[in-house]
Amino acid sequence: MNKPSTPIPNDEAASAQVVRDRIRRLEGGGLRTFATPDPLVLRSASGAWLTDVDGRRYLDFAGSFAATAVGHCHPEVVAAIQRQATQLIHCPSAYPSALRAEFLEAIESACAPLLGELAIMPAMTGAMANEMAVSIVRHMRPGAEFITFSGGYFGRSVGATTFAGKSQYREALGLGPAAHYAPYPYTARFGPDATEFTMRYLESLVAPGGGAGRIGAILLEPIQGNGGVVIPPDDFFPRLREFCDRIGALLILDEIQAGCGRSGHMWAIEHWGVAPDLMTIGKGIGGNMGVAALVGRRDLMKWVPDAYSSTFMTNHIGLAASIAAIRVVTAEGLVQRSKALGQRYLPVLQDRLAGLPHVTEVRGRGLWFAAELADLPGLPASKQVARMARTLRDRGIVMGTGGYDGRVLKVAPPLNIDEADLARGLETMCEVIGQAIQ
Repeated sequence: MNKPSTPIPNDEAASAQVVRDRIRRLEGGGLRTFATPDPLVLRSASGAWLTDVDGRRYLDFAGSFAATAVGHCHPEVVAAIQRQATQLIHCPSAYPSALRAEFLEAIESACAPLLGELAIMPAMTGAMANEMAVSIVRHMRPGAEFITFSGGYFGRSVGATTFAGKSQYREALGLGPAAHYAPYPYTARFGPDATEFTMRYLESLVAPGGGAGRIGAILLEPIQGNGGVVIPPDDFFPRLREFCDRIGALLILDEIQAGCGRSGHMWAIEHWGVAPDLMTIGKGIGGNMGVAALVGRRDLMKWVPDAYSSTFMTNHIGLAASIAAIRVVTAEGLVQRSKALGQRYLPVLQDRLAGLPHVTEVRGRGLWFAAELADLPGLPASKQVARMARTLRDRGIVMGTGGYDGRVLKVAPPLNIDEADLARGLETMCEVIGQAIQ
């Protein structure tokens, strides 16, 4: 039996390698911590900047997995957390409170323009919200089947991972698929007729002999995040909505990464003028706390009391942070700012990377950009991307990566990032991508 280690003096405890060693000794291998051998050891963060234990600052171009819509430690969010911490921290979902009512009203204010009369179920994570959505469909339509899409990502819990469009996530947990998979209309892969390709596949799937039974719901992201900021053609969602209505399936949208202003609209689906039946939200709405929700048409959100619960799903520190974050998004005009900066800088990024033989597409909406790479001789694109991300880190920029096969560099900074920092960061990104062939 291992004995607890002797406490380490504060000056030594601050050493990055000491911290890594302490964690490596005790932490199970399932976390992402040591996907790289020397992960950043952070000490603090503010706005769009991270600071490690050695005092070095990094521009957070990953937005801490797209969660920091209002930046790190926004003063209004911090103040809301501090106030709430002196009053009531843990309030089980069985006990109503005025703060929970305020939280529900804040979510309503953000979602009612899209969904109309709605109901809300609070959650702690996006995966939990997606599990709720699936559970409601199964409750309403026992035995009904689901359709989702290749490249889709809905969280890493057991219930959510069974819908993952990347088999590697299911295999890591020893899970099989819980849905039929259709190709997402990915123009970089399927060309300008990507919507037609996808819709033909869907029609074939539900046709007699197509293999699908009664479809209860179609679950997907309006813009795929983990898949590499994959944006569907403009005719896809209107056609998908018509398809769902015709076969009697609900349309469930995961807006966890794409929502809260990330794409230049409060919710990404607004780009296409389509309303879902159920919608899951999270990440940015929490002000960097673990807050998510399932939002849907009121007539669909009919569960008996205590059908779904979790001890901390209405934790009041999280709810207070979320109320403040939603207020900041509105008061600071962050949705409009995301749209304006995206319209200004996406063409700049596209122009700077145009003509590079190893860049297949540069795309984006709002403050969400992606550069997809092709293989270089002797160097797969996924390894290029990993090297570029490391080079950018060495130059003081934390960059997200992703894509179906790891060949995409992603930009998802806080929506209130200083414009000069954004411009400098994008320029550095372009320099690093360009140097790959020199």
